[in-house]
Amino acid sequence: MNKQKITILFFSSLLIATLSHLFFLRQWMEGTFMAGPNDGLNQMIPFKQFLYENYTSGNFFYSLDLGFGGGFFGQLGYYFSTNLFFLVTVGVVFLLELLHVIGKPDSLFWAQAIIFSSIIRMTLVILLTTYVFKYMSLRTIPSFIGATLYGASVIYFRHVSYWEFFADAFVFVPLLILGIEKIIRDQKPGWFIFAIAATMFNNFYFAYISFIFVGIYILVRWLISLQKEEAGKLQQLKLYVISVVLGMGAASISFVPTLYAYFHNYRPAFNQERPLFDFSDNMLLDSRTFLLSTIVVLFLFLFSFYKNKIFRLFAVLTLLFILFHFSPFMGSAFNGFSAPRHRFEYLGFFAAGGLVAAGLQFMNQVKRWEVFVAIFLTGLSYYFFAWRDPYYQIESVFDQYMLYQVGISIAAFLLLSIQNKKTWVAGGVIIVLLNAGMMNVYQHDKLYKAGNLEETTKEYMLSDGYASPEQQQLVDRVQEKDPSSFYRLEWKGMDDRNNIPLIQDFSGTSVYSSILNEHILYWYYEDMEVDMKQESISRYSGFGDRANLYSSLSGKYIMTKKGSDRNMPYGFEPYLESRNYQVYRNTKLLPFARTTSKVYSVDSLSDASMIKREQAMIEGIILENPDSETSQVKPLPDLMDSAEVKAVGGTYQDERLRVTEETGGLDLQFDSLPEDAEDIYVSFYIKNNIKSAPWFPLYVNDYRTSRKSRESFYRTGMNDVTIRVPADEKISIRVPKGDYQLAELELHYATYETLEKAYDEANEVSSVAVNGNQVDIQLNNNQTDQFLTIPVPYEKGWRVEVNGESKKVLRANYAYLGVELEEGQNHVSFTYYPPYFKATLVVCLLSVLLSFLWIRRKTHK
Repeated sequence: MNKQKITILFFSSLLIATLSHLFFLRQWMEGTFMAGPNDGLNQMIPFKQFLYENYTSGNFFYSLDLGFGGGFFGQLGYYFSTNLFFLVTVGVVFLLELLHVIGKPDSLFWAQAIIFSSIIRMTLVILLTTYVFKYMSLRTIPSFIGATLYGASVIYFRHVSYWEFFADAFVFVPLLILGIEKIIRDQKPGWFIFAIAATMFNNFYFAYISFIFVGIYILVRWLISLQKEEAGKLQQLKLYVISVVLGMGAASISFVPTLYAYFHNYRPAFNQERPLFDFSDNMLLDSRTFLLSTIVVLFLFLFSFYKNKIFRLFAVLTLLFILFHFSPFMGSAFNGFSAPRHRFEYLGFFAAGGLVAAGLQFMNQVKRWEVFVAIFLTGLSYYFFAWRDPYYQIESVFDQYMLYQVGISIAAFLLLSIQNKKTWVAGGVIIVLLNAGMMNVYQHDKLYKAGNLEETTKEYMLSDGYASPEQQQLVDRVQEKDPSSFYRLEWKGMDDRNNIPLIQDFSGTSVYSSILNEHILYWYYEDMEVDMKQESISRYSGFGDRANLYSSLSGKYIMTKKGSDRNMPYGFEPYLESRNYQVYRNTKLLPFARTTSKVYSVDSLSDASMIKREQAMIEGIILENPDSETSQVKPLPDLMDSAEVKAVGGTYQDERLRVTEETGGLDLQFDSLPEDAEDIYVSFYIKNNIKSAPWFPLYVNDYRTSRKSRESFYRTGMNDVTIRVPADEKISIRVPKGDYQLAELELHYATYETLEKAYDEANEVSSVAVNGNQVDIQLNNNQTDQFLTIPVPYEKGWRVEVNGESKKVLRANYAYLGVELEEGQNHVSFTYYPPYFKATLVVCLLSVLLSFLWIRRKTHK
């Protein structure tokens, strides 16, 4: 194409992308943003803000601000840390900030920017897809129309609105197909190597999904050859294999750390039914993820077109993905054989776009009777889908539009069938505009209203529910008054958003991410049974109001709303306040870096109470397989031995609790408590015996937490609970009406003598410096303690030097860093790089070099 045609194509793509976003553009002007109120505000925006701040400050791998600390290059690789589109965005935004065109970006900026980055992304998708269809011997205008149906599709807007990085997968599909076609037609592997590398570097999860499509496409292409002269299958296979190896090598510097993080996350296995088919979705009139344009259906019923190879290619792929849409099993397969999800359906829209592009090109060959047969069968299909859907009603603007677009699409189809260039162009314009209109009513009905995007407003983002100026100012006051090198502040916002620390820029005690450090998760679920006040995977939060954990893990401050009546952990006192909020300070905080010679083994604590495990963390160090002599713990008396158990509002027999009233449970009563008892730890196993029952609140005295339904995708699968409550001679456990297994009840009391002693005897080290991926500690080991522990999560990628000599990094206290010390002066330096970083860097550079040499050799043959 010449420059004029390229310019026209660019502005046409930009125009269609803009028209397809008109509804959200109008909402943007009114202060409502294209981001879901849940994951959009909880993950997408906080992660963008967090990564932008770290990348532009020169920190690329690790931060103690990600929950308790994490290697964000790998753990956020599922989101934006290696996302090519976002990395370009960071560069552009940073340049604008340096030029003072914009101020310092904050969460509000990233919310406002989504609509514009989405328009740019869609423009790029339409341009690339048009080029690919043209390369496959389709004319420009049919290619462009087909590309708009792919780029401006309902799944695109759903992805952008809820999980923005999902939409970046749209960019790489046409590149992958172009690479395959270049190998088949020209035996040139360059594009395929680049597409493989870019796809894998960008996101390992969508690389997996797209590569399944690549495999399917290659198999179908082997069955349907489009040209007389194409490379033989063995020759193709050779080029594919070498290209994939080189592409994977080039992407390894990103792909290996993110994949490692994925496999070292904890998520319970999905063990629910995956039926082969479920035809309940109304694909033609009311689908949230795979709503096909009527023109696609019309072309599917032009049976004579199946004789044309390129049409048949895309028709087969379209029909295949329509079948996949109705298959929960395939939804599971595309999701790594986990819970069935419809994230893969952008691939079906690519196939449908190619189908329409090919169909438009051959409309001059259609016979009149075929047109009417297609119209009749299309009308019959829409009637069938309306009739068989028991929930379908014509109520909203969306429902009305979907019916109108059927009639208008048929009219456009008739115009296309007339052997006249002007009517053909008119029909094509109608298709494009009709699709843009459908996207706008979909945005209003399915996303803005039904999807609650109307809640994501500027007013809300600046309110107490998210991140008000008052909250930020109080956080800033804490940081200004405290010059310590590191501490943690517990605050999740008024709406319990775990990533508020990333938004308000402080080291917190919570995080919400699909990929987290498995050691920390097991520390929460099993090792210490820390209750997060709500059961859910992919997140952790706080210390369960347990004083020993706050003190030993740098939990220095707790921020709450005034009047919340929260029972503060032992040792916390009022510190700062604003009009609506109060900050409490931990007066028994232990040093960040602590030394000890007292060693406990994980095995020796396997039967110990949670209080004893906490005390072992404070008194010494807990190691998995210690070489040195280990200390033993004396068991605490179990108050259940003297407790009277009484069922309230139901019955309790053989560890089965049946609550017949609206609320009920158990009362545990004992005559007296030890005089020095400050708190009681209540431990038990609880499971709802009714699998289909919904989530339920669980109360222990005034402490409230919640448990997921057994059918929830987001349950942890862990049913052991430990809850700390103030010492009381009566413990009340309450749940809603239902049938529960409640077993393994234990009651232990805490006195905090161990904490007080550790606080009084604590020796502050000379200095601690935390700088991105490095923690430096200077200390004088006069007491010749054997080990050092710090409250930084253990994960692969850490290495440590003591006085310049490499030492073994120890996994201490179940999930944190430790190291063996030397006598006297010690300079301890912990440094983090992503797993296998140096090896993958070498592989990456070598793969790029070999790719360049191989492509050059193939070009000059």
